[in-house]
Amino acid sequence: MSLSTSRQQFLAYEPNGDPEVQYGRKGGVFISTCICISFVIFAVLAAVLVGVIVYFITFFKVSKKPPDFWNEMEPFGQTDTPSPDLRLPPHIVPSFYRLKLKADLEKSSFTGEVYITIRASKPVKEIVLHSKNLSINSNAKLTEQIYENETIHTRTKREVQNMTENYEDTTEVFENVTYTESTDFDNVTTEFPDMTTEFSNITTELPVIVTEIPQSMDTQVTHSNVRNIEIISISEGSGDRLILSLASALTPGVDYILELSFQGQILNSLTGFYKSSYVNNNSEVRQLGVTQFEPTSARAAFPCFDEPAFKAQFEISIAHPQNIVALSNMKVATHESIPDQPDWQWTHFERSVRMSTYLVAYILSDFVNIETTYMSKDNVTKTIKVWARPELISKAKYALSITPKLLAYYEDVFGLPYALDKLDLIAIPDFSSDAMENWGLITFRETTLLFDEKESVPRDKQNVAIDIAHELAHQWFGNLVTMRWWTDLWLNEGFATYIEYVGVDKIEPEWNMFDSFSHDKMELLRTDALKNTSPVSRQVLGAAEISQKFDEISYTKGANLIRMLNHTISDQLFYKGLAIYLNKWKYQNAEENDLWEAMSEATREDPALKELSVVKFMNSWTRQAGYPVVNVNRNYDTGYVTFQQKLFTSAKYPYPSMADQLWRVPISYATMDAPGNWSSRPQLWLDQRTASASLPVNESQALYVNVNAIGYYRVNYDQRNWQLLRSALHSRSAPPLTTAQLLDDAFNLAKAGQLRYTHALGLTTCVVDGEDAKTVWDTLLNNMAFLNHNLRTTPGYVYFQDYMRLILSKQLAKMNYGLVRPKDDNEAFLVESLVMWECMVEAPRCLNWARAEFEKWAGQDDLTENPIPSYLRAVVYNTVIKFGGRREFEFFWRLFHNATDPVVKSLAIANLPSTREEALVAFLLEKSLSEIPKQYAVSAWSVDPPVGTRVAQQLLLQQFPRVHARFTAMDAFSLPSAIAGAFGVMTTVDELDTFKSFALEHKEKLMPMSQTLQKIVDSANIRIEWNKKYAREVNQWFQDYVTEHAPGSSFSRTEQPLTQNITINISESTTSTPLNETTTTKSTTR
Repeated sequence: MSLSTSRQQFLAYEPNGDPEVQYGRKGGVFISTCICISFVIFAVLAAVLVGVIVYFITFFKVSKKPPDFWNEMEPFGQTDTPSPDLRLPPHIVPSFYRLKLKADLEKSSFTGEVYITIRASKPVKEIVLHSKNLSINSNAKLTEQIYENETIHTRTKREVQNMTENYEDTTEVFENVTYTESTDFDNVTTEFPDMTTEFSNITTELPVIVTEIPQSMDTQVTHSNVRNIEIISISEGSGDRLILSLASALTPGVDYILELSFQGQILNSLTGFYKSSYVNNNSEVRQLGVTQFEPTSARAAFPCFDEPAFKAQFEISIAHPQNIVALSNMKVATHESIPDQPDWQWTHFERSVRMSTYLVAYILSDFVNIETTYMSKDNVTKTIKVWARPELISKAKYALSITPKLLAYYEDVFGLPYALDKLDLIAIPDFSSDAMENWGLITFRETTLLFDEKESVPRDKQNVAIDIAHELAHQWFGNLVTMRWWTDLWLNEGFATYIEYVGVDKIEPEWNMFDSFSHDKMELLRTDALKNTSPVSRQVLGAAEISQKFDEISYTKGANLIRMLNHTISDQLFYKGLAIYLNKWKYQNAEENDLWEAMSEATREDPALKELSVVKFMNSWTRQAGYPVVNVNRNYDTGYVTFQQKLFTSAKYPYPSMADQLWRVPISYATMDAPGNWSSRPQLWLDQRTASASLPVNESQALYVNVNAIGYYRVNYDQRNWQLLRSALHSRSAPPLTTAQLLDDAFNLAKAGQLRYTHALGLTTCVVDGEDAKTVWDTLLNNMAFLNHNLRTTPGYVYFQDYMRLILSKQLAKMNYGLVRPKDDNEAFLVESLVMWECMVEAPRCLNWARAEFEKWAGQDDLTENPIPSYLRAVVYNTVIKFGGRREFEFFWRLFHNATDPVVKSLAIANLPSTREEALVAFLLEKSLSEIPKQYAVSAWSVDPPVGTRVAQQLLLQQFPRVHARFTAMDAFSLPSAIAGAFGVMTTVDELDTFKSFALEHKEKLMPMSQTLQKIVDSANIRIEWNKKYAREVNQWFQDYVTEHAPGSSFSRTEQPLTQNITINISESTTSTPLNETTTTKSTTR
């Protein structure tokens, strides 16, 4: 907030003398001239002194920052002190949960009982676990499990008998009992017989364990007994803690069973145990109960030790009406009727493997399934089922067809079979993220699991494959081996993200998935250059920081660092290291150095890698924020090349702690005239600030560094080498991925002031004569999106539009503007992107075509028969809503409101915010706070500037408590997305000051999303500074080019000026809107 120090403090009055005023006294005191002058000088000096004092007092008051001043030198809301209630005490560890639930969807409530087997590592008189918004009954019970080994002599035959012990308070003492104490979370075992106990009955049948023996041999028998431990009090503490105070201390190494009964509400949210619904073909509302526990919502469904390191086995039973199906992580063991409720039944599930609480899942629904089987690596036939509501089950075929292929491939790659005997995948009508990897019961949004070959677009099919591949990878990375704490979430998400591309590339090779992977990396490099970026392995110090870890740094950067390691050590050694890691840590918790140690073990025998320390190499990337730019300067006379690394940042003033960072940079290089001989493996290492080497490159060859963009860094060259690279691009000798890489580096170096914009813009002319490669266009258009947004309010914006029409025209004509069905999915992706941009820059052909397509459809009696090609529907919807009025908006509002197909609903709500009518934006935002279903509500905030953002900002400022209540009740990710939609594309200081004031006013409520807020500010600062420094130069380049290359044509500046500059939402990963310049918390695949 700017403060003004220019203010008027005094008013001078000049009195007018009255001639009629007479004074009775004529005499007075007379002083000399010298004394008079002295008085005047003294008065002047006194006035100056007072003025100086006042100035400094005012200066210090104005310049002194109040406690909540937005300090650009420190991240908003960051703390270096861990929250005292962040972690549970490590001295008590669970090993087994027996969970019984009775869920009533009609009453939106549930009751439950949980029996937790625990063990202490030291004497403690307090048990602390998690419970959130649950009513805990006062009848809690804690029993000590006592085991005695007895040798029975001269047995003549093998006998097994059931011994019935009463679980009453007992004081029996056993003298020869041996206990094994363990404080290691990963090696806790329960040393008592495997019991399937009905805990509601106080009498329990405990089997006597005997060994298979010959006759007349001694028999070893284990007896079990219990004694009650008095619970003095049960209280709630901060951090969702449930605290049980005990009369006596727990004995280390002894098993105890904690029995708790509780009640809770089935929430109207998207986390915990919540209610979802859908409307069937008979217009009936059907309800289902769903769980989403990651990261910390299992505690809202049952009392538990809700941290990843507290792995345990689970045995779950659910009571429910007989007309619905219950699913959970494991197979159904049996069904049991409930005598006093004839329409209800118990569904009992088998005991699970050891897993973290966030992976527990159960669902109640009337869904149906299709199924298949596959033979796993351990020669077990395993069942795969895909579940959906009956009306949509026909769209589950693609998911069912690729799941066994991916599982079989992953088993070969990882060297371990899928751990469970079954796998269910289920499409949920209301779901926050794209999907969730619950072990054995993976939950998805309907649009990320279901695909309609007739109506869906190729991008939908690709998204389904990617999400399934990601969640299946989690069955090994995340489920089988889990991070010890959320600091290393990237071990889960980074690996799953990398492996999803590996998997999809295997089953759908024509999609060229690693080109998409590189494109995603290029998008991330922009975000990771912001001032307030963070390390991949970022310490979690507060509960609010956990949800903020689910960002592109954990997912995409983590994946790229793993890929960089893969290419550094080779595929063979990389997968050998993964097998070592998985085998060593299966069913346990690991940290990142555990992975690096496994990789070190795999590479130990390779002489080419004997100098490589995997730990030091990777820690330099995972534990430092940001990434470097490698400056390459050639001596064309000697052949020597100097490499220099420094932090690449788009911030004017980066944090001092980041400015001097060094990375261990693997350098690969090649010449542009021999792409067939390229290798991405490192040829030298840059682990100091600078290094020099003599390279076999002659002066006429273009040197290309960071082959195939494998290394996580940017590269800048001397001016002469840039000219050589530009010639190579225009001669089409560079592979498409290299062209994309050079374009992206050039534009972002220019944005950071490290390269002239004329160089970057000059590279874009390589597509003027057409370009078939999707990856080149994706990268070019992503960078042009930043210019599109920033130039929109400048006089030269019309030249930018003309230039874009010019470079798009030949490729669009070559593809017949998408009017003929594309030959394959990649061409469909490309034509959608190019036509979207053609409409965005207001090309008359595109606007007229979109209007005609809409009118043809809207004029039909049966709107379910949509004649618009599926791959171009998003373009038509967006364009007619943007350039239309109330009629078009209401058409798509009704489509959204009445459609039962999730693909139709998603496409409609995604484009409704593009309207330019203030009243319609206000209507849509108001509906997002009330009527729009929770899964779709935040989509309404993806509004277009300037009209949409202005309305959204006003609503957010005026009704923040209402917006906050609506979105925070859903999950931790919706409110940051809404705020980013309103403020994510600011370009003026006034907007930025308003946002900062808003954030400070509501600082306490906004702290859980502090990183998102800070990155919004970082991005705004970049745009504001960019407009001051570069807008005129860039506009002049576009004007000069258009004037020279298209004089007098439809691209000339003689066209009618625009009445309003606009943008259009570029769908998914094809191109990015300026909003991608901020880091929003978007829906992610977990």
